[in-house]
Amino acid sequence: MAMQHDNNIKNNTITIKTGSKIMGLRSRFMLEVSILLASWGALGADTQMPTDRLIIKFKDTLPALERANPRALQRLAQLGVAARMGRRLPNGAYVVEMSESRRQNGWLDVMHQLSFESDIAYVEPDLKMMPDADPYFGHQWYLNYPNRGVNAERAWQYSTGLGAVVAVLDTGILPHPDLLSNTLPGYDFISDSFTANDGGGRDNNAADPGDGVIAGACGGGQPEEDRKSTWHGTHVAGIAVAPMNGIGVVGVAHQAKVLPLRVLGRCGGYTSDIVDAIYWAAGYSVAGVANNSTAVDAINLSLSSTATGACGQAYSDAITAAVNAGVTVVTSAGNKAANAADYAPGNCAGVINVAAVDRYGYQAPYTNTGAVVDVAAAGGRIVAGDIISGIWSTLNAGQFAPGEHNYVAYQGTSMAAPQVAATVALMRSVVPDATPEAMEVAIKDTAADFTSPCVGCGSGRLDAEEAVKRVLGLTVPNAVADLKVVLQGDNGKFIDAGDGTGTIQYKVIVTNNGPDLASDLTVSNIFPSQVTLDYLQPAVGAICNISTYACSWAEQPAGESRTFTIRVRTSNEDKMDFAAAIDGADTDPNTADNYVTRKFGGGMAGLLLLLPTLLWRRR
Repeated sequence: MAMQHDNNIKNNTITIKTGSKIMGLRSRFMLEVSILLASWGALGADTQMPTDRLIIKFKDTLPALERANPRALQRLAQLGVAARMGRRLPNGAYVVEMSESRRQNGWLDVMHQLSFESDIAYVEPDLKMMPDADPYFGHQWYLNYPNRGVNAERAWQYSTGLGAVVAVLDTGILPHPDLLSNTLPGYDFISDSFTANDGGGRDNNAADPGDGVIAGACGGGQPEEDRKSTWHGTHVAGIAVAPMNGIGVVGVAHQAKVLPLRVLGRCGGYTSDIVDAIYWAAGYSVAGVANNSTAVDAINLSLSSTATGACGQAYSDAITAAVNAGVTVVTSAGNKAANAADYAPGNCAGVINVAAVDRYGYQAPYTNTGAVVDVAAAGGRIVAGDIISGIWSTLNAGQFAPGEHNYVAYQGTSMAAPQVAATVALMRSVVPDATPEAMEVAIKDTAADFTSPCVGCGSGRLDAEEAVKRVLGLTVPNAVADLKVVLQGDNGKFIDAGDGTGTIQYKVIVTNNGPDLASDLTVSNIFPSQVTLDYLQPAVGAICNISTYACSWAEQPAGESRTFTIRVRTSNEDKMDFAAAIDGADTDPNTADNYVTRKFGGGMAGLLLLLPTLLWRRR
């Protein structure tokens, strides 16, 4: 699958996603194909990059004589598809190239055919991914702004990242004067020569030749107009590790090193190349590539898929392997202002998935949100006439090929993620044996409160100082309170009021599953734009703000629930999405159930109109 960056430049978005894995059993396949259709069906054809590759894993090791042309692939000929076996991935799956690029219907046709093959364990599209974006130190508000930034300056009292390494899997890197001293020799993992744009495939040169393309070059009419080079990897690297040298900008971990691994080029980058780079960075062997001799502390993936879907098995295996090897994987949540659960690899288990806030600490309007988001960091928000409010970092002035080195402000979750990856470097610098699990807990547990409600943005805003102090043992964890919020229909239907409007009534129930007393709780209620609040009955002891629809209360014992009754008024009789989120001052071991959505409305109006007719007929 192809990936894109997760920054807006102003609004270039890198979004990486893979589709659901398709198991060999036909019944399981049909279930998951229905999921794929549901998740991909709404995606406009003008945004989805075509792909000519699949990732297939066979149940058993292929015999040598069959390896070049397995029987399962031979039978694709009845669809008019010629398939060629490509390289083997570290988890045993293979990249399979089809005879032509196919959009989502084409993928599903081929995968449907393969579902009848008993020797295939799973198949998924090899989708393309795209990037998601010292004299300048005064512009770097995100390093030091109280209540808005990530508190990096204060963190430097304890660690500057010395000895730590962040692998940046992106478009490669340029020899920017402000990065040279902190850049390690990397690797170019792009296997397709057109995507690579450097005259070849994989090699030990991670330099970024540019990812700019002319209109239509990516297939399917994409892009609709010429797209200039982003120099995305260079920007991300500067945010993470630019040294304090008096030249330009300063990275969050300014004494750490960056290991640039090039996985994105023209029209994005393939999932299979990205997972190979994940394995390699984490110390695993990749066929045809000399082993990595540099121990990595964090992997930064500021990218996401061009197609919505679940975390693919290829990503899942690679991320699990990296975490098991002691490497933390940080992802950007994406810039579609959508549910982050639909965008891989940020929706994969084991990652730290990062949303974005702006210069004032408010939720960035572009950021993806939802239950799979772990924490937020500064992504910026570029406004006309305001040169400060973006995220400034190292860049290049070349429109297609490299030109003069410079500094530019971008915005996006792509800019937020490397701040978290760099914070991991700060922690590993001073506690080398800190595990990915311990560092994720420290980051989430010490995250600062949001300036204003940021529903689905994780546990809070990154606080680099407090995260480092926690891993050093200078602070202790909060109490643990497992909070859960559910929405329950209190009829939940549209009740016609006879005046062109109607009401919908439902309950918000907050439960503390313990083990400790929960304190400083706030439940935020999110309504569709077509409704207005008609009535809000708070739980005992809670105070509700009818302007923000948020309710707060001081404490809630373990094992107890609080119920809020809400009635809204609307002229829309159809079902609509309602949501609620719960937040507290204590550590929540399971934030997945802190945010909930449910459809209410519809139903009763039509029934009320039908009722007189039914009564007349009974007479």
